[in-house]
This record gives sequence, C-alpha cells and structure tokens, in this order.
Amino acid sequence: MDALLVSLIVIFLAYIINSLAGSLILRRVSTAKDRYTLRKTVSVLVTVLVFAALFAIWIERTTTLLIAYGILSAGVAIALQDLLRSIAGGVLIIMTRPFKAGDRIQVGDSTGDVLDIGSFSTSIMEIREWVDADQYTGRILHIPNSFVLNQTIKNYTRDYSFIWDEVRILLIYGSNWKKAEKIALKAAGPIVGEFESLARTELLLMGEKYFTTTYEVQTKLFMRLEENWIEMRLRYVVEPRKRRAVSHLLISSILEALEKEEDIMVGTAVGIDLIKAQDEG
Repeated sequence: MDALLVSLIVIFLAYIINSLAGSLILRRVSTAKDRYTLRKTVSVLVTVLVFAALFAIWIERTTTLLIAYGILSAGVAIALQDLLRSIAGGVLIIMTRPFKAGDRIQVGDSTGDVLDIGSFSTSIMEIREWVDADQYTGRILHIPNSFVLNQTIKNYTRDYSFIWDEVRILLIYGSNWKKAEKIALKAAGPIVGEFESLARTELLLMGEKYFTTTYEVQTKLFMRLEENWIEMRLRYVVEPRKRRAVSHLLISSILEALEKEEDIMVGTAVGIDLIKAQDEG
C-alpha cells in the first residue's frame, strides 16, 4: 500500500513539473519550432525519470534494479541520440562561432544564407539547385545542428567577404588574341576595380589572424590552347552575392567590345567544332 501511495505521489509531481516546464518554455522561448522541441524533450525526460522512480519503488533487489536502469538508459540514449547530437552541435556553434546569421555557407549539398541559428537547427535561405549561379531558390532549409560535428562548413563571407570567379570566352584560331586580351582587361577594369581595392584591404587584415600565402587580387587573364579554339579565362574577385550580376556585366561588355573588331572571332565549343568538321569535310 505504501508503494502504491508513493507511486501516485511521484506521478503527480511529474505532472506538476512537466506543466511548470511547459509554461516556462512558453514564456521564455520565442520561436514555435524551438518551443515544440523543448517541450517534447522535457516530456520525454520527465517520463524517463518517472519510470526510473517506479522501478526503484517496486523492484527491491539491487541487481535487478541496476539492470533495469541500464536497459532504460540505453533505450533513452538510442531514442534521443539525434536530439542530443543537435543540442551538442548548437552548443558548439555558440562556442566556436564557425558562422553567424547573415553568412553564406555550404554544408554538404546545401548552400545558402544563414537566417537563424536555433537551439536545435540552423535555418538558411537556399541558393543554386535549379537556379543558375548563386541566386535564391525561395526555399528555406532547416538543418539539424548536428552537422557541425561531422561535416565541413564552407563559409563564403566570414573573415573574407570576397571570392574569386572566372569568365570563359572562346576565340576561333586566327583571331588577334593579343588585342582580345587587352580589350577584355580594359572592359573588366571599371566593373571589378572597386572589388580589387576592398579585397586587398581585407586580405591584409586577414593576414593578422591567418597565415595567408598571397595578397594578389588583381584581375588577370589566362589563356589555354584547345584543339579547335583558344580559351580565355578572366579571373577576378567579387562579392559572393553579386557574382551573377557582375558576371553578366563582364560578359556583355567584353563581347560588345570584341564584336567591333574584324580580326577577332568569338565562338562556342559546339559552333567551333562544327566549323572545324565542315572545313575538314
């Protein structure tokens, strides 16, 4: 009879604790997603403690009690392993700050701008997928914070807010490639010049924190000979969120300038291959 009374008291206290915790979470936690997860976690933990207490009340043999606790603990660990990993990941993010809200990151196949870092998951606005270049798809991804424990985080904007990008242009053999090189660099100057000075300044500041191997951010053009064409690659620095717009400006400005020259012929890989095949035929 005493065991039954104590059991009822334990169950009643568990109900009170669960209700008070739910009210506290409702007042202190702002987002609905985190409120739901926390309340669910507290509910599971309280249930586990109640079962443990009931085992202690009704099972008198110490050996049996220890075995029961061991089985119960193993079950809880397995059931909550994903949640516990997410909590550990959230703590690690707060302590090490590999990224912050507003940063552009890539985790596995997911890339986007960080909108919110919650207790259990990180929300990002997705880019890429079916959209070309680095523009938004409109989807919001919620990634469990456990990813920081076993995945590489690629941060586009922390400490250095620029990336290197390239524009590829193909010239038909016989084109005046020296003139094309000068035209491309001249056309690129007004478009990416502002990024160069800012990127150089940030690199110098970054050198105070990291061991950097280069401070070279000047726009350059590299050429490569292919079987049927001359490939020009214009390498430049740009802000990640302006990558597509700047690429468009560069390509349109360079093509417009090259089309005015009679001794420069621009083509595509498919088009040049067709011309080559026709000449050989």
